Amino acid sequence: MDSSYLSPVQDLVLAHNALMSNQALGKKIKIHSAQNGIPDLKDVKIAIVGVLENRNDINYIGEEFQLNEIRKCLYELFPGNWHVTVADLGDIEKGESTEDTYFALKSIVSYLLENKIIPLIIGGSQDLTYANYYFHFLIEDMDM
Repeated sequence: MDSSYLSPVQDLVLAHNALMSNQALGKKIKIHSAQNGIPDLKDVKIAIVGVLENRNDINYIGEEFQLNEIRKCLYELFPGNWHVTVADLGDIEKGESTEDTYFALKSIVSYLLENKIIPLIIGGSQDLTYANYYFHFLIEDMDM
């Protein structure tokens, strides 16, 4: 996987995570951080990928958005009685063009699906569905 497409989860979120209960989801997932880099994806079944692209959103008015609050809330959840390894790979930043972002997302999703890891994409706008859908045929061959 080309990790150059991914920026780490922000330190603000990691600091919030450090204060949570040991039973919280955030304490049980592997997180891409600036300090530790991309986590080892061995045994990972679900990977969270943020996408900071919204230029083709019909309601786009030039505003930027962050996924920090979404991550904080997600990390606060309690996983319950399931034993699935989850990783947060960080964010795909906006490319020079939207096509660059599509390419990065397609590359990441392709890698994850080829390794039988379910991508959970947060952020972005509806037009990114195609980049996600592009590799749908791989799911049919996955044994999950």
